[in-house]
Amino acid sequence: MTQAAPAGDSAGISQSFPASAENVEGFIADIHGFLADRNLSGLSFDMELLAREALVNAVQHGSKGDPSKTVHAALRFEGGALVLAVRDEGSGWDWRQMPAAPPDPTLESGRGLFIIRKYADDFFYNDSGNALTIIKRAPAEVTDMSDPTTVHMALEARVAAQDVPALRDVLRARIQEGARQIHLDFGKVESLDSMGIGLLVATHNSLHKLGGALHLSNVRKEILQLLTLMRLDKHFSISAHQGA
Repeated sequence: MTQAAPAGDSAGISQSFPASAENVEGFIADIHGFLADRNLSGLSFDMELLAREALVNAVQHGSKGDPSKTVHAALRFEGGALVLAVRDEGSGWDWRQMPAAPPDPTLESGRGLFIIRKYADDFFYNDSGNALTIIKRAPAEVTDMSDPTTVHMALEARVAAQDVPALRDVLRARIQEGARQIHLDFGKVESLDSMGIGLLVATHNSLHKLGGALHLSNVRKEILQLLTLMRLDKHFSISAHQGA
């Protein structure tokens, strides 16, 4: 049995299917479509990886590969985050004993939960351990309703290689929708690498060609020094964190 909300429905998508590996692919395909409809394709790799690990665990371990049992999966976007919920009809497991250490590299299995821990922003089980909820945040944004060409976005802790594709898609979409002044709040940003810097430069260049501008605010001291070293303060507006 499959249930899917319309593409524009913020309620999201959901499927219930017999616990077999081949049935996982249908939900993965729906995830890609759901993300594309919301200009979140940059999160496709992370979300597919997270979904596969959660669904395979539900099929293989929770349901013991028994197709007479059903796996329930749902994805929604709310509060600036993607929320993935996966539940099986098994007896569950004691997630309280979940190991925190990286898996032994010589083992052929046992990496799924470690991957979820590293790629999700948050995750939690129900008490019995047969339902898993995974949260992946998207860059936050606020549009100035009095001036729809101005967009304010609060970034998360990293602007680095792994995060650049998602942020690039969001920034590109906002510019295509008419944004000309983009204000990025760096208040939470703790790390920035060359890929992140490249994205800032590309965004500045795109806006500049359209008569717009990029603005960075609340930039912490270490990141401000890096951007200044790259002489990017000569190209777009950068203001230091208030406590700097």
